[in-house]
Amino acid sequence: MKRTYTDRLRIKEFRMSVVNRVKDLEPRERAVEIDRIVAERHVIPFSGKTTLGRSSVYRWVAEYHAGSDKGTVLMGKTRTDSGETRNLTEEQKDALVRWRYDNPYRTIADLGAELAEHDSTRTDPMPSASTIARFLRSGGLSRDDLLRGSGTVGGKVRLAFEAEYPQQLWMADTKGPDIRVEDPRNPGCTVKAVPVVLIDDCSRYLPAAAYTTEENEYVVMELFKSAVGLYGVPEKLYVDRGGPYSGKALDRAASMIGCNLLRTKPRDCSAKGKIERLLKTVHERLEAEMTASGRSVLGLAECNEYLHAYINQEYHRSVHSSTGRTPEEHFHAFPPELRRWVGRDSLAMIFLPCRTASVSKTGLIQADKIQYLVGDATLYGKKVEIRKGYADKSKVYVWYLDRYYGEAFAYTAENDFMKRREIGEAMAAAPQIELPPVENVPLYGRLDRLLQRHRDELEGLGINEQIVSAKQRKGEIRAALTKKGFAGAGETPAPEGRFDASVFIHLMAKLLRRNFDSGDRLAAHVLWNSAGPLDERTVRETVGRLLGEGHPTEDLKGYLEQIRLAVVTGEPGRETGKK
Repeated sequence: MKRTYTDRLRIKEFRMSVVNRVKDLEPRERAVEIDRIVAERHVIPFSGKTTLGRSSVYRWVAEYHAGSDKGTVLMGKTRTDSGETRNLTEEQKDALVRWRYDNPYRTIADLGAELAEHDSTRTDPMPSASTIARFLRSGGLSRDDLLRGSGTVGGKVRLAFEAEYPQQLWMADTKGPDIRVEDPRNPGCTVKAVPVVLIDDCSRYLPAAAYTTEENEYVVMELFKSAVGLYGVPEKLYVDRGGPYSGKALDRAASMIGCNLLRTKPRDCSAKGKIERLLKTVHERLEAEMTASGRSVLGLAECNEYLHAYINQEYHRSVHSSTGRTPEEHFHAFPPELRRWVGRDSLAMIFLPCRTASVSKTGLIQADKIQYLVGDATLYGKKVEIRKGYADKSKVYVWYLDRYYGEAFAYTAENDFMKRREIGEAMAAAPQIELPPVENVPLYGRLDRLLQRHRDELEGLGINEQIVSAKQRKGEIRAALTKKGFAGAGETPAPEGRFDASVFIHLMAKLLRRNFDSGDRLAAHVLWNSAGPLDERTVRETVGRLLGEGHPTEDLKGYLEQIRLAVVTGEPGRETGKK
């Protein structure tokens, strides 16, 4: 940094204060005084040091006696190359100016690596990052200089939060539009393209990302479905209140697979800070490069190839500054046995467009001017949900209260009089059999049992069982993970016995005379997994002692902590706070 005349005067004043203490002393006295100066603490102008070296004091004294002009002595020398940047060739300077001006988001590390890629800008040794940064600052090409006033810096200060383990919280968002691609419907024209991205909050891994020219609910559902099929069902999905994320179809699909859909408050999209920062990085590192390349308009497929190349080759393999691990390593460290899965065929059905319809008393529902016949008579007269494919109009899938009731096929009434008469005559000519009352004969279900057993062996669980299993696994997975993370999630569970985790929770609920919600059960499971298996006598004596002392029953964590202390110390009757 170039010193001003006032700065040099401050340096001279400090040095003279040191020289004046020793300049008129005898050599032996001077050495003693210099030892005192070296041992003292000093406030040195423009330096972070607080001590002086003996050689520096002797050099200043010699410079003072040798100087002819006592007014300028000890003011420090000025660099003859002040204002110039060393170790940079003219070719390197020209390249740095051009590259940074084309895209201000290019980092110093990127620019240095790019210099080494070209014969005209490669030198031995290569310039350091500080040299490059100093040169760009001197020419007004720092990032702050180029972006000042653009509104890209700044924002509202928020409290940070982070999921405890992967698959606990995903975020989804859309950015743009900042690029234009070829319109596949109108050759020769361009259309805006926006990226839709899903990110895992804990690991910063991207389960799905794609550019699209149609920003709607079905695009978001398709991406979410592909991510769930590859990596399993997350516990929560956090989105904003934009149009693509506000539809009922996404709500119902997430609910069926056991994923809680959360939305930000109105006009508070920046609450999803991690994915907002990711989208900014995508703009700076990818879109700005595609724009600065000077190429003609890209196609949508080509943009997606660039996006996936950047994510898989750079983003997923770079150490994240917050987690200290690469997103790929962090995300895949989550045990596979703790992921919740739903079959691909079931996912394809669940994520179809959804709408409600009323079943008539004759079992008919109408959708898009087509009538469909419902096979289950228990649904007659009720309002159900139907899911319908885009192209296949011959059938719809019927759901009621999150349960699948099979397919309803298109129904065509027979309107031909002669045909109906033939059918009636055939029914009347059929032999009449006298049947015994139904209540006197048990229902014969051998074939149905064999068929169900065969399907279970060959096809596994049905769609309803898959949904129920996915929702039940949610609580089990949360119970297997502690607040400290998921490192110990794969440990062997406590051996089953008479007094297991479920009996322990039931006993605690009875002793405290209260109902346990999901959070209470999770806390009890965490204690069982970390300190268990517990002894029933220890639990009863510890809880009984606290109840006798008047400890509030609402403070479940207090009871659990005392049980933990009793297990560690082996003293069920130990009093709170005593050692």
